[in-house]
Amino acid sequence: MLTMIVYYHCKAGARNEFVKEIAAADIAAKCRAENGCKQYDYFLSLDDEDTLLLVEKWASEEAQKIHMTTPHFQQLSSLKERYVERVGIEKILHE
Repeated sequence: MLTMIVYYHCKAGARNEFVKEIAAADIAAKCRAENGCKQYDYFLSLDDEDTLLLVEKWASEEAQKIHMTTPHFQQLSSLKERYVERVGIEKILHE
């Protein structure tokens, strides 16, 4: 299994709009419906109003790689270009 913790550091004041657009596009539900997706959840930082956290769990690295080819992943990438300054990613491989 692969767990990914993604930190979206949004442009100043842009996090809420980013969250609204993600919700309007139903990106989380589309990701959860993918083969191999075990978890796909967003969380708001209480300490930083410009940070959004995503926790993804995939059955395998291959499932996550396939996820990156989907239309909704491309849509999320477009949203990131508008709202996000930088992204931090932690990957954890589980047996």
